[in-house]
Amino acid sequence: MPDDVAGKIISMLAAIKHVPAAGITLESSLQEMGIDSLDTFTLLFDLENEFHITIPDEEAKSIRTVNDVVEGVKKLIAAGAGSSVDSSMSAD
Repeated sequence: MPDDVAGKIISMLAAIKHVPAAGITLESSLQEMGIDSLDTFTLLFDLENEFHITIPDEEAKSIRTVNDVVEGVKKLIAAGAGSSVDSSMSAD
């Protein structure tokens, strides 16, 4: 069962491709889903807004599956949370 981040990402992909979310798994290939460059741009924009992250170009180029997206977003969320903690600790 997908966690919250995975569930949101699957919902976003379902909305972009106008397909039921139930048909998308973590193992689903973006290529097999028919995700084209415009869909990818839309997804990246939505992810950045939803999760308050910035996705580097090199990260975006390496995604192939839904799980790649989920793991990349989780990594960026964790990095962002870590930098918030670091900056608040240094303010003391």
